[in-house]
Formats: sequence, C-alpha cells, structure tokens
Amino acid sequence: MLKTMMALAKMQLSQYNIYKSNFYLFSLNRLIEVVVYIFVWQAIYTQTGDAGGFTLPQMITYYILVVSITPIALWGINEDMAHSIRNGRINKELLNPISYFKYYFGVNLGEIAFAVIVGTAVFIVCAIFWGVTLPASFLNFALFLLVILLGIPITFFLQMIAGTVGFYSGSIWGMQILRQAVISIFAGIIAPITMFPQWFQNISNFLPFKELIYTPINIWLGEFDMNTIYFVIIKQLIWIVILYIISKKFFEHAVKKITISGG
Repeated sequence: MLKTMMALAKMQLSQYNIYKSNFYLFSLNRLIEVVVYIFVWQAIYTQTGDAGGFTLPQMITYYILVVSITPIALWGINEDMAHSIRNGRINKELLNPISYFKYYFGVNLGEIAFAVIVGTAVFIVCAIFWGVTLPASFLNFALFLLVILLGIPITFFLQMIAGTVGFYSGSIWGMQILRQAVISIFAGIIAPITMFPQWFQNISNFLPFKELIYTPINIWLGEFDMNTIYFVIIKQLIWIVILYIISKKFFEHAVKKITISGG
C-alpha cells in the first residue's frame, strides 16, 4: 500500500515537471512575497523599534521561513477533489482497490514534494540576498523538521474535511478559501501570534494551526524550551487522531448521502 501511495505521489509531482515554467513561476511568486514582507516589517521596525518581540534579523528569518514552508500547509488536494466531483471521476475513485483516503494522501504527498522543492529554492535565494538566522542547534533543526512532518497529516485531514463538503454542495471553492484563511490567520502567516491580543493567543494555543508555521519557526530560532516542544508534539499527535476521526466519520456520512441520492 505504501508503494502505491508513493507511486501516486511521483505521478502527481511529474505533472508539475511537465512544464518547467511551473517551478519558476511559483518560485518567483514566493520571492515577491518575501520582498513585500521584509519591506513591510523593516518599515514597522524603523517606526516602532519593535517587531512582536523579535529582533529585525529574526523577523526577516521568520518571513523567509514562512514563505518557504507555507505551501506545505496551504497547497494540497482540494482542487483535485473538486475537479473529481465535477467531472464524475469520484465514482471510479470510490471503487479503487486503494481507499479514498490513502489515494488522496498519496496525491497529497506529490503536492508536498513540489512545495518542498519550491520552498527550498526560495530559501536558498533569500539566504544569499538577505541572510538568515541559523537554527539555534542541530537538535532544534531536527525538531523543526519533525514538527513540520507531524503537521502534514493535520493539513491532510483538514483538506479531507473541506473536500467532503463538495459531496453535498458539488463545489468546495468556498471551503477551500475558508480553510486557507483560517490557517493563514491562526498559523502565524499574516503576523506572528505574539502580535495578536491575548484572547486570540489563548485560542491559538488550543487549536492545531500554529504548529504548522509559527511553532516550527520558533523552534528554529530557539525560542521554545524542550518541555514546550514535547508538549507541542503531544498536542499534534492528539489533533492527528481527532481530525482523522472527524474526517473519517464525515466522509462515511457523505458517501451514504451520495448512495441515497443516486438511488
């Protein structure tokens, strides 16, 4: 089964490689975002002398990492699911020997692989032009990667929940936009969590989104102690289980609705 999912990932990645311009255009878009973020925060720091508790070099590193790893959290399978529902391919996918979840997890791995390629290229270019604050230690770098890896099933199950809405409505565009907006706000993409009011920070501490962007970057910068990191990992594992159960139950209910509607 793992071999099948890896084959699906490779096939999905190959679709991006058909047109080399995909890589250059996506990378250019990411680089433009970095430039805008850096200019904005340089202006804020110049005016206020504060950047949410970060030094200016840390804030520059923060947004270079944000732009580099955000595609892992935001890109995914929702557009593929929507297209499948619209053109009727969903019927074949539900009858595949591999389960619907495993099929799309394989496809999602291909999306993530392309996101990692783009993100790595953007990070290298930005490190050359602006410089970055290196990880506090090798252990911090390893934990940074671990937290990002644990975020992959979280984002996948969120996408499955959003995509399953299309079984009822025939369109998931609205849910996809909502999913991306919620992650952008609560993951610290728009601004570090420390820039928001305390009540917002309390809510974000409960939800799984900050672990997708804000937390791994702070681990990179050495802002979290080991006890906090252990808590983060446990929290991620709990949310993986919770989101799996929710997405699975929601999907099973949606499939029954499709069967009834189809007679």
